[in-house]
Formats: sequence, structure tokens, C-alpha cells
Amino acid sequence: MLQPATALRNSAGAGNRQRGVALAIVLWFIAGMSLLVAGIVALARVDTQMAQTHVARAKVMAAGDGAIQLMMVEAMTGERDSGAPPVANYRLGDTEVTVVLTPSAGLIDLNGASAEELYALFLVAGGLQEEQARLLVVNMIQSRTAMPGAGGSVKLAAIEDFLRVPGSSRTLLDAVRDFIVVSESARGGTDWSQAPAAVLGVLSKVNPEKADAVRARQASAARTSGNKPGNGIGGGASTGSFRADAIVRYGDKLWLRRRWISIESSPLTALPWHITRTEPPRVLMEDSYLI
Repeated sequence: MLQPATALRNSAGAGNRQRGVALAIVLWFIAGMSLLVAGIVALARVDTQMAQTHVARAKVMAAGDGAIQLMMVEAMTGERDSGAPPVANYRLGDTEVTVVLTPSAGLIDLNGASAEELYALFLVAGGLQEEQARLLVVNMIQSRTAMPGAGGSVKLAAIEDFLRVPGSSRTLLDAVRDFIVVSESARGGTDWSQAPAAVLGVLSKVNPEKADAVRARQASAARTSGNKPGNGIGGGASTGSFRADAIVRYGDKLWLRRRWISIESSPLTALPWHITRTEPPRVLMEDSYLI
């Protein structure tokens, strides 16, 4: 039979254990609730950031598309001089937009560029090693000349189709994206006279003398007009196709909205031009826009 003092100590020990278990349960509950609250807060932050991104993209698209349309109206109605540089600045509300028009013929056509031009593109703009660039050129030529039904296609339908070429990659595509175009037909090589400075820098690898001659003519035209060479659209008499880049400053980021324009009538619009392709907006690194 337990002595009263021993029974009292046992009873006190059992009470302490019960209190310890209860305290542990409370602490686990508090920890669980803290994790739950932290998860809810984090999810709310993610949702807020996603909502802000969607709003930013929508505003960039609206401002970019609007500025591109304004520049096209000015160009096609003769409000812009034919020798004016293909760059215009607009302020839409509190948003600043710069629009740059580049003739598609002055870009490197993946469907029609020569092997030498492709090699220079992959080597200079793409940053590949010489052997890698040569191998990719071979794969590129084979991919675009393969007979239908033989595992290839005659031409690429979009710039992103470049990723189907063995040896290409998303990183490489991002590196050369600003230098290239995909035409509906293999029209041949680049029209060097319409090539912007960055593209001429690539083509210098193919023919330095020709690139220097083009630069000299452009500089002469700039001195004659008292401005930068037009190399774009203006005077109400331009035809062909262009790449329109709207560079939008929104918040603390620089965005690019890119559209491809054909100067010809279309049953889908009453305007003398129509949009053939629109790329989703993307964030640019500061001072990374080359063309």
C-alpha cells in the first residue's frame, strides 16, 4: 500500500505529464496555424503579383499597339518625311512608347539566307563556336530543303519553327530573334541596303567590304538629309513588309511589343496595311534593344 507522500508525488507527476502533453499539443497547433497563415499570405502575394503582371501586359499591349497604329497613320498619310528615321516617340496618358520600324527585307531570312549569312548569324549574333555554327547551318539547310513527307518541310512557317532544327535551342533563338525574319517564300538573301546597323554587323562577317560600302552610303544619305538615314517608312509611298517594335516603359520595367506589318490591302481591314503576326509582350533588359 502506497504511503500518502508517495501517492501525492505520483499524482503530481501525472499532472505534470498531462500538462506537458497539453502544452505540446498547443504548441503544435500554433505551429500548424502559423504555417497555414504563412501559406495563405504567400498565395495571396503570388495572386497579387500575377494580377499585377496581367495588368501590366494588358496596358503594354494597348499602349504598344496604339503607338504602332499612330506611326503607321503618320507614315501612310505623308505626315512623316520619306527620309525621316524609322523611330517615333509617343506619350499615351502616362505611358511613354518608342516605335521602331524595320524593313523585313533588311533582316536575315531563315527561309532564304545563304549558308554564309546563316553561319555569320549563328557565330556573331548567336555566340556559337565555329564548329557548332557550321553544323547548325548544315542542319538548317537540310531542314528547309527537305521534301514534304520526308520528315521535313520546304520552309519555316514562323520564327519559333527554328526550334525544330536539330542543334537549335531556346537560348539561341532568343539571341538571334532580333536579327531574323521568316518569309512566306524563300526570297533570297538580305537586302543589305535596308539592313539596320546590328544586322550589318553580322553581315560584315560575310563580306566586310560590302558592309562598309552600305554604311558609307547610309552615312552619306544621313549627311544629305541632315538626319539619320530613313531606312524605313514615310512619305506615303512605302510598300513591302515591316517589323514594328513598340518599346514601352511601364513601371520600373521596359517592355517590347512586336508586330509584323504588310503594306497591302486586306479584306479584314479597311486600312492600307494589315498585321500579319503579333508577338506577346516581353520584358527587356535595360539597353538590350539593338535594332
